[in-house]
Amino acid sequence: MSIKTQALNEKVAAAAQKKILCVEDKTPLADVLKSMRQGHAHCALVVKGKKLVGIFTERDYLMKVAATAKLSRPVSEFMTADPITIRLDDPIGQAVEIMQEHGVRNLPLADKAGRPVALLTVSGLIAYLADHFPAAVVNRPPDARVTEHVEGA
Repeated sequence: MSIKTQALNEKVAAAAQKKILCVEDKTPLADVLKSMRQGHAHCALVVKGKKLVGIFTERDYLMKVAATAKLSRPVSEFMTADPITIRLDDPIGQAVEIMQEHGVRNLPLADKAGRPVALLTVSGLIAYLADHFPAAVVNRPPDARVTEHVEGA
């Protein structure tokens, strides 16, 4: 089995970020943003009780909140509801496919009861996969591309 195939068949738990930020769905957005800043988190997993009900990302802030100044409103008004999730024992290859197909950069990992347990990020996934390849492959410079077409005016 090749290194690439082996890495893609590893369990998602191996590449997942175990330190996650969870907030209740009624938490004021200002508090969520403060927690994200303090914890250097790119997103917050939104729970109702202990069940995952949404995800709030930096992109949600930029696209839905930044111009509205509604920071006292609950995060549930701005989160992405019912986010796509994956389980800790699912293969990394499946996570890559889900992230690519749905255009997500943050993939929550939930247990059978729907409780968030970890988070898989694109940067974490890239770092994990890079560890499975020799330094000569990871540090290889990009191919120079020469075109006959001159861009610009």
